[in-house]
Amino acid sequence: MRSEAQSSFVNWNPIRPWLGTVIRLVLGVVWIWAAWSKLHSPRAFVQAVRAYDATPEWLSKAIGYGLPVIEVSLGILLVVGVAVRLAAAVSAVLFVVFLIGLIQAAARNIQIDCGCFGNGGATTSTSYTLDILRDVGLLLLAAYLVVWSYTRVSIEEFLGRNDYVEAPSAKRLRTEKGARKYNAMLEARRKEARSRALYLNGSLAVVVVLVGLIGIGVQSGRAKIQGSLSAPHASVADGVVFGKKAAATVDVYEDFQCPHCLDFEKAVSKTMEADVRANRAQVRYHPLAFLDSASNGNQYSSRAANAALCASDVSIDTFVKFHDTLFGVVKGKQVQPTEGSSGRPNSDFVSYGQLAGITGAKLTTFTQCVQTEQYKALVQGITDYASQHGVNATPTIKINGKTTNPDLASYQTAVAAALKTGPAPNPSKTPSPTPTTSVPATPTTSAKKSP
Repeated sequence: MRSEAQSSFVNWNPIRPWLGTVIRLVLGVVWIWAAWSKLHSPRAFVQAVRAYDATPEWLSKAIGYGLPVIEVSLGILLVVGVAVRLAAAVSAVLFVVFLIGLIQAAARNIQIDCGCFGNGGATTSTSYTLDILRDVGLLLLAAYLVVWSYTRVSIEEFLGRNDYVEAPSAKRLRTEKGARKYNAMLEARRKEARSRALYLNGSLAVVVVLVGLIGIGVQSGRAKIQGSLSAPHASVADGVVFGKKAAATVDVYEDFQCPHCLDFEKAVSKTMEADVRANRAQVRYHPLAFLDSASNGNQYSSRAANAALCASDVSIDTFVKFHDTLFGVVKGKQVQPTEGSSGRPNSDFVSYGQLAGITGAKLTTFTQCVQTEQYKALVQGITDYASQHGVNATPTIKINGKTTNPDLASYQTAVAAALKTGPAPNPSKTPSPTPTTSVPATPTTSAKKSP
């Protein structure tokens, strides 16, 4: 029994550092890959963090801007093989945090993409099983490196060569003086190695923290929306307002790529528009761009929302017609593209504008607005404002500030309740929806949530 155990130990000893090398490189590449797309789109990743609905705003921003920098730092440390045990320990802590986030989201039935490798945020359907299993596997790999951190082809291996003490001859080792001198040299080298590791790990930890803090500042600056955040009939906080002030204020947060939004529109839009005409409700449309990643890279959600805002420049009624067209059927085909497809080109939006009644000089202006994505910044502003105020999925329907289910029965019940306590309807013969008041050109993101 003893000889078999010793044999196994001897066989395992040379394999362990090479196995650790493979694990170290795998973890390093995973971290760098995970950080890459997050670094590219800092605002989108902050929105993905908010979608978990588990952190205050300041912490969501700190995670969104700082985590990718920490991830790429860990990846580099692991790939080059320095401070491996420290990097593995931090990795293990992060994987535990990720698992907690995924498990609580699954338990609360929050429909989001985890955002582990970029994108993230609202989605139409999700399964957390694979994400959880992946993070458990990565946690086990990190734990292996915490226990057995010595690996091959690494800076640590190179530095460790200085710790080798050549053994004296067997004859000298048998003498008390020779053995004592050899053991003293071994202990001195071990002490030097411990001091070096402590100094190196401490220095690298400080560097990573400083890089993370600098990264938060840099990513925060990159996340700022560039461009005008106002339009004649649209604002960041209120979107596009349809109808006069009424007992029921209905906030509709939609993404033109979202199939559940299409279901909502099919079920509720006619009733909702009738309520606006009868002054039972005022609808505030908030066109969001959560699902750009679902349009095969051509940013359909953002472009469609921009086109809708361009239509609002003509009139609110034109916006409503254009909005309904994007959720409708043209020439026997559903306008909304399926998820994963390339979406519609801008030329189609121009055609839909004509269907909404835009002609002549207004069509020329509308076409230019669509082609240049004039309201790209405003779409980003509306999306980010909604994300800051707890809207992390589409459709989200709020009536007088209270979220309600996106179905006809729930909508009608909420409007009826609002009519009991609000002012009586006062419809005009030819209703002319009141335009929203434009926000300043550079509103702050700390503006209070609209009622």
